[in-house]
Amino acid sequence: MTSNDSTLHARLRNQARMDEHAAGTAPEFALDGSGDELKTYFRVLLDSRWLIIAVALLVTLAGSLYAASRDAVYEANLVVRVEEPSPNATKNVLSDVASLFETKKTTMGEMEVLRSRKVILPAVRKLHLDIIAEPKRFPLPGLVQMLSRGGLPEPGLFGRGGYTWGDERIEVQTFSVPPALLNHRFVITAMDGRQYRVEDGVSGAWTGTVGRTMTVNSPLGAIDLAISRLDGRPGAQFFLVRIPEQTVVNAIQKALGVNEMGKQSGIIEVTLQGDDPVQVSAALNQIAQEYTRQNLAHDTEQAQKSLAILEQRLPLLKRELQASESAYNAFRHQKGTVNLGEEAKLKLQQSAAAAAKRFELLQKRGELQTHLSDQHPAMLALNEQLSAVERELDTSGGAIRALPGLEQQELNLTRDIKVNTDLYAQLSNTAQQLRILAASKLSNVQLIDAAAVPDVPVKPNRPMIVGIASLLGLLLGTAAAFVRRAWRDGVDSAQRIEHSLHAKVVLADIPHSSQQKRLSRQAGLRSDALPLLASVAPGDPAIEALRSFRAALQFAMPHLRNNIVMITGPTAHLGKSFVAANAAAVVAASGKKVLLVDMDLRNGHLHRYFGESHNEGLFEAIAAGDEPGRGIRRQVLENLDFIPTGTGAAGRHEFLMQRDLDLWLRSVSVHYDLVLIDAPPVLAVADPAIIGAHAGAVFLVARAGVSTEEEIAASVSRLNQAGISPEGIIFNDSKLRRQIPDYSYSVAPARIGWTGRTSG
Repeated sequence: MTSNDSTLHARLRNQARMDEHAAGTAPEFALDGSGDELKTYFRVLLDSRWLIIAVALLVTLAGSLYAASRDAVYEANLVVRVEEPSPNATKNVLSDVASLFETKKTTMGEMEVLRSRKVILPAVRKLHLDIIAEPKRFPLPGLVQMLSRGGLPEPGLFGRGGYTWGDERIEVQTFSVPPALLNHRFVITAMDGRQYRVEDGVSGAWTGTVGRTMTVNSPLGAIDLAISRLDGRPGAQFFLVRIPEQTVVNAIQKALGVNEMGKQSGIIEVTLQGDDPVQVSAALNQIAQEYTRQNLAHDTEQAQKSLAILEQRLPLLKRELQASESAYNAFRHQKGTVNLGEEAKLKLQQSAAAAAKRFELLQKRGELQTHLSDQHPAMLALNEQLSAVERELDTSGGAIRALPGLEQQELNLTRDIKVNTDLYAQLSNTAQQLRILAASKLSNVQLIDAAAVPDVPVKPNRPMIVGIASLLGLLLGTAAAFVRRAWRDGVDSAQRIEHSLHAKVVLADIPHSSQQKRLSRQAGLRSDALPLLASVAPGDPAIEALRSFRAALQFAMPHLRNNIVMITGPTAHLGKSFVAANAAAVVAASGKKVLLVDMDLRNGHLHRYFGESHNEGLFEAIAAGDEPGRGIRRQVLENLDFIPTGTGAAGRHEFLMQRDLDLWLRSVSVHYDLVLIDAPPVLAVADPAIIGAHAGAVFLVARAGVSTEEEIAASVSRLNQAGISPEGIIFNDSKLRRQIPDYSYSVAPARIGWTGRTSG
């Protein structure tokens, strides 16, 4: 046969392959996907367990540091009762006036008074709450609490920093600074002999003595400092800061909780939170004392003012009563006794009642005018009542004037005596009550429960924070696992590949080999030799899986057009060289004579598995032509020969297109039971399509978590376009499952994509 005839024959053969590929259809072995999603979720969690654990531990550690960095917060509380007058209490002529200074105050108003600056500021000044004096602690209070040993231990962390770890304490009696040094931190360092050193970073450092007041003239103004107590070993440091009073008052107003216990109960609960339990309880008690003191002072002041007004009015009223009695006695002495009728007596009572009411309203208006305007609703209502009483007096006066003259005069005199007598008696009674109220020093506010020193902090709840952080870490770790899976989108199971290709095409499921990972790590990246797992650990699960591949290959070999098998993959770093080298060793161990060929011209490194050099290999053997056995390393393992790429192959990829490659493969294949070729990735270069045309079977290697469904499908499609139908897929580096799927194959397993066969 001539050269032209051979070329024509090759073209017809390739055209036949493409025609069969166009007419063929992929085998339809639909897989049942029920329950796959749930299994996939569990597999994702199982495969990413170390990622989930790492994220959970990291978040838990962050939560623990956060909990340890938070200061303990204590809460003190007290209970106050506000007494309200009984609505059914007996009233006198000035009961409405007395309500202005007695207990007629709403609970809501008292709650606002408790929050007022007038109540809080005196407590701040008395307790020196605008002075912050505290030991220097390590920035993690939780750690300090765990390491605290009580007493006065040696200060500092490894002897440095001046940190305190025990019962160190400082009390400042006087500390005044110029406005420019407000909120400025001073550092106090304990020294021997009750001495201390002060540093402020502005005026340098100076020394003082505990119990004595010192004055320093700094560039910004005079500084007065008196420390009454300093407990700490030499070297222990304390922080001292003077804060503006208004800042402290605002902070207390925000931190102060004032709530009524129950509905309209008049019982008020007051709470305050802070990091110092003793200071919190003391501040709250001082606020309560100041509140009750001011409340009592207000009531007493109001009673005294009203009493002064009444005492001025009583002598005048007494003289009026005496004058009316004298006039009535003179009338009786002159005219004798006049017998008033029932109608006149009734008019007398009405007129006297109206006159008394008018006096009450005038008195009340005088009191209200001291703090209310004429347009106030209370003043307007009072004026309307006064107008009504005036009209009633005019009516009763007209009725009296209609009586006979003698009776009319008698009635007027009697009315004056009655009105003046009633008013004088009632005002005297009211004045006596006011005297008792002013002298009793009793307030309508009663402190039921004083604030006690809290012994357990209300926050932070460190165990809860750590627990929440752990739970959050697990959730974030789980989310990270699914995000990583979605980002990588690598297949994680052989079932997913078969479900994607609608056929049972996975011939081997090679589990991850921790032994191979350890051996590779020991060998190092720069080592010239790589350990062959089939020789070092023949019982490894990965090698057992390759033995399953060997069995499937033996079933398929009789149906192949030749004994040349190519192993490739969609992309690099899938472990195809590992599969090729160990598969060749496994087949050779069964007594078959095998030739392993490294045709990855760009990145071939199979020679490292056998401790050989890549010099004088495939390229030199094909170039020699008449020496097909040239470059072959004989018996690298029993029944296994190997030929590397050769030194001249780099950059000479076009020689794969030459007819000499086909002739060389034919010439060497007759001397072996199996010729196994390690080819470069399908999607990276065109070499696999060229090499696959000479092979009787092509196998794709996919790696768990790395290879994607799109890459596998694209590889199959590219090989199909070249007239090559892969025999199956080797799934590499899969995670060990509790149940390994049982794959069964017929004598002639279905090929992927193209069902046509080539004849040798």
